[in-house]
Amino acid sequence: MSLRDNRENIALRWTYPAGASGPVVLAGAPSGRQPNAFETLPAGTTSFLVHGLDRTNDYCFTVAVVWSADTVGRSRQVCTRRR
Repeated sequence: MSLRDNRENIALRWTYPAGASGPVVLAGAPSGRQPNAFETLPAGTTSFLVHGLDRTNDYCFTVAVVWSADTVGRSRQVCTRRR
């Protein structure tokens, strides 16, 4: 997973795993807080723009792919460095 901070939005990109067929779940929060799911995207999605965030705060994000009811693959966390 990668992040590009454009100040007015944050561009998130990831690689959708080969063989996966489930939805993509994005989670995020201000730096230092527990991430919460905020968007569920269709299977195969590989990018998303996050809008409406405070330009002075840092944020952290993860992406997860739901493989089955019992299996979820999660990315490492990526964070902005605005300060």
